[in-house]
Amino acid sequence: MTLLRALERSVSGMATPLGDCTDEQLMRLLRDGADSALTELVERYQNDVFRFCLHYVRHIEVAKELAQETFLRVYAARSRFDTARLLKPWMLCIARNLCLNELKRVKIAPMDSLEQLAASGSQGQRSAMSEGTAIPSDELMARERRAALMRALDHLPVDARELVTMRFFEHMPAREIAAVVDSTEGAVRTRLYRVLRELREQCAPLKEDL
Repeated sequence: MTLLRALERSVSGMATPLGDCTDEQLMRLLRDGADSALTELVERYQNDVFRFCLHYVRHIEVAKELAQETFLRVYAARSRFDTARLLKPWMLCIARNLCLNELKRVKIAPMDSLEQLAASGSQGQRSAMSEGTAIPSDELMARERRAALMRALDHLPVDARELVTMRFFEHMPAREIAAVVDSTEGAVRTRLYRVLRELREQCAPLKEDL
């Protein structure tokens, strides 16, 4: 990653290895002028931020650019970060705003569906199919259920889909999701309950609990 290479610094003189620092400690170091702390944050979260952006924009190269821009914004705002807060929700809030702005800018619906994105990570399985390898029936059923779920998610409003993405794809607790979307934990839980109920109704023909 270009940003990572550009920010590499020697940390041999530090008393505590950067890898042992918490996110918030790294932000304190970054605020105090230790640019190498950003290198550690990029290494720690670049994949998470990229994946988060990809759920919004559905385009790999655009997601990469937005992920890099997120870290640049983190660096630019280092002096304003409240180290009493958790870094990850704050950082993902930056990424979310960048993604929503990008979607507004292009003014078109994302071209790829969640189902297509999920399928893109199964190249090895498709190779096995092309070679004539038999796939167990239970695995085929699981794929069908997942495909149906992805189609249902694609029909949700953006604000509902992002809650499901953060909770069940990024495994974020309601408290962190609330910080990202500027809401309350109670409101997030209520909204998630309603969205999941809607998804269950849409997937009811599968007779499988979500």
